[in-house]
Amino acid sequence: MKRILVAATVAISFVTFIEASDTPVVSVVTNSDGKIVKKVNRARLNHLMYQRNGGKIAKPGTKMGTITYVNAQQAAPVKWLEANASVFAQKCKFDIKVSEGEFVLPMPKVLGEASLFVIDDPNLPSILHAPESRWCMVNVASLKNGAGEKPQFFAARVQKQLTRGFSLLAGAQNSGYPDALTGCITKPEQLDKFADCRLPIDILNRFPSYLKGYGITPEIQTTYIKACQEGWAPAPTNDVQKAIWDKVHAAPKNPMKIEFDPKKGR
Repeated sequence: MKRILVAATVAISFVTFIEASDTPVVSVVTNSDGKIVKKVNRARLNHLMYQRNGGKIAKPGTKMGTITYVNAQQAAPVKWLEANASVFAQKCKFDIKVSEGEFVLPMPKVLGEASLFVIDDPNLPSILHAPESRWCMVNVASLKNGAGEKPQFFAARVQKQLTRGFSLLAGAQNSGYPDALTGCITKPEQLDKFADCRLPIDILNRFPSYLKGYGITPEIQTTYIKACQEGWAPAPTNDVQKAIWDKVHAAPKNPMKIEFDPKKGR
C-alpha cells in the first residue's frame, strides 16, 4: 500500500499543469510483472502543450537555400536518394530536394545552392569533392563489387556512401569520436562494418556554419507564444493562437506611471 502511495505521489508531482479533464496526463498502472509504473498519455500532453504555447512555427528568414541530390545513374533506385535526403532534411532542417540530371566534368551544373551528384561510372573515383564549386559526387559503381552484389549489401552501402558524400558537401569529414562513418575508408568492404548511417553530434553541428557560406540555412522553429513575445508572430489561425495573441498584446492592467519632476522639467 505504501509503495502505491509513493508511486502515485511521484506521478502527481510529474504533472506540472493539467486542465480539467477526465483524461490525466500521467496514470499509475501495474504492468505484467506486477510492477507499478507511470504511463504518459502523449496525445493528452501534446494537447495541453498546444493549449499553452500555440504550437511550433517557423521563424521567417530561416530555411534559405537548397541542397539538391542530382540523380545521374540507374543502378540505385531514386527512392534510396529520397530516403537519405529526407533523413537530413528532418534532422538538420535544411531544404533538400532530389532531381534528375547529369554529371559532366570538369564543371557539372549545380542545382540549387549546392549539389550532391550520384553517378555510376567505373572509371571515376568513389567520391569527388569540389567545395569551391559547391558540389560533391558519389559514385555507386564500386559499391556493387564483392558483397555489394547482394541487394541488401548494395542498398546499405549506397546509403552509407550518400551519408559520407553529404557530410563532405556540408563541410564535415572526420569526427572526434572514433570509428565514425566519415572516417578514413579506402575500400567498399569497410562500409559493411557499420550497422547504420548515424553520424556523431560533432559532425552534425558543423553543417550549419559551413553551409551558411553557400547561402544555405536551416529552419528555426519556436513556439507561437514566444514569437508573440518577440514581436514577429504571424496573425493567429485558430482560437488557441488568438487567445495567446490577445493575452500577449493586451494593455497592462497596472501600467507604469511616471510622476512629473519639476526639478527636471519633465
